[in-house]
Amino acid sequence: MNLSAIVITKNEASSIGTCLKALAFADERIVIDAGSDDATVDIAKASGATVYINPWPGYGAQKNYGMQKAGGDWVLFIDADEEVTPQLAQEIQHAISRRAPDFFWLKIVTVFLGKPLTHLYGHNPRLFKKGSGRWQSALVHEQVEHIDEEITIKLGDQHSGKLASHILHNSHESISSYLASMHQYTALDAQEMTKSGNHRSGRPVSPYLFLPLILAVRQAVKLLIYRRGFLDGIPGIVWCTLSAYYEWEMAHKYLAISSKK
Repeated sequence: MNLSAIVITKNEASSIGTCLKALAFADERIVIDAGSDDATVDIAKASGATVYINPWPGYGAQKNYGMQKAGGDWVLFIDADEEVTPQLAQEIQHAISRRAPDFFWLKIVTVFLGKPLTHLYGHNPRLFKKGSGRWQSALVHEQVEHIDEEITIKLGDQHSGKLASHILHNSHESISSYLASMHQYTALDAQEMTKSGNHRSGRPVSPYLFLPLILAVRQAVKLLIYRRGFLDGIPGIVWCTLSAYYEWEMAHKYLAISSKK
């Protein structure tokens, strides 16, 4: 078996069918469900996926559990609200059929308010040889590390390559949906910052008064100007603004936790 695609889920009935359909090119599709109380598991089974139920241990640990269940030589990690494009599916099949690096970074294009934000894409190491890497145990924004050297995989390093085609991340259809999710993730990010002493970008942080303002302004400038997010129209500008607000709220929660220590 060559490729195992792994999806972790919890109440993803609205998106899991589309996600798994786009993964039909994989030799094996595995869903690790954390105890959904909607139709997620039924839809996944009807789509031909193998489903395992595992109580939620955290993002990295859940993905590592899925990797343990995989029979493929390569593992591909996709979120339930993501969709592999046909072009990327072909590129993945070609990449793993030849002598290749151990890890591949995949381009992720967010769809927000119905529009793909083509200037605000990111890359993540979602495709790698089984046994070469593992997910770290961070509360959120978990990274992949090389299993032998215990170093975080970096874009452009000697262990990794990059594919040109992309994943569509079918993100929030409304601002209220984004904000509801944001409140959860900023709390996790703040806890992780307190624990590690680093921002999720890897930069060291310390609890000082103007941190929320500095992080928010830096994020807005980076996305709107350097990444040219304004070229994605109103959805792009709104996304950049919300991303800056994310940094603001995360930093405030970090300061609140730090003040109690």
